[in-house]
Amino acid sequence: MKKCEDQMLKQIEELLCQKSHLRDRLAKIKKESKEEEESFLQEISRFNSDFSLRGNRETVFESQTHTEILDLEREVESLYKEMELMSRRNSHMSSMEEKRRALQLELQGLDNNLKDLDQQLTAAEAMTQSLRAESLFVIQKPLTDSTCLRLRKELEMHKKGELELLREVLSSEIQFLQSKLDGSQGSEPH
Repeated sequence: MKKCEDQMLKQIEELLCQKSHLRDRLAKIKKESKEEEESFLQEISRFNSDFSLRGNRETVFESQTHTEILDLEREVESLYKEMELMSRRNSHMSSMEEKRRALQLELQGLDNNLKDLDQQLTAAEAMTQSLRAESLFVIQKPLTDSTCLRLRKELEMHKKGELELLREVLSSEIQFLQSKLDGSQGSEPH
């Protein structure tokens, strides 16, 4: 029991020590944070005073507005001059517009021709693919079609049958000739 009590006291001391250490760190962090905040506020004040952002706000705004008004007046003047120049060139512009319309119509006609040619090309390519597929089918048909295969087998059987019949005919003729030969040799005097 005494040991347990000693251990508890030891742990309490360690925890108190840690608590003290953490309080010191917290105080240090708060102090550094306060110093950084003061430094930041001083820099902002310096920046504002350097650029006169607090006191001259109205003056700066008036100056900017005046500059914008002058820019807009110059732009208006420039637009008037441009409109005047355009009215002088109106006849030239009209003829150019007519040429542009004619060229657009010609371009549209060429586009239509191009579309027609593209359609014809697509149709020709499709027809070529179809003919290739049909050609391949026709080439492979004798090898795969059941009717063609059956007829081929029948033809081979007929050929074998004809050959067998021819062999029998030749064999019987050979026998006949052999028998004649044997018969003629037997009747001849030695």
